[in-house]
Amino acid sequence: MKCIVGFFMTKPGKRHAYLAAAQNHLDQSRLDPDCLYIELVPMPEHPDKILLAEAFTSEEADRRHEDTDHMRELWAVGPTLLSHVVIDN
Repeated sequence: MKCIVGFFMTKPGKRHAYLAAAQNHLDQSRLDPDCLYIELVPMPEHPDKILLAEAFTSEEADRRHEDTDHMRELWAVGPTLLSHVVIDN
């Protein structure tokens, strides 16, 4: 199993826009049988912070997840909406 935890800091006031942009990615990821869990959780005490939590059946499943069109589409909006990303995998 491969678990990933991270945090996204959006640019001020952009959290809702990032979560909306991420919805297709979340929906598509949840269709993958090797994706056991994926969630973006807004942090209530920090208006621009989002928790990322993911679990995959294996390292290989995570690598395949990273190489999808919906992942590339989400990363493409990053420079516009995100100020900082920290992922521990």
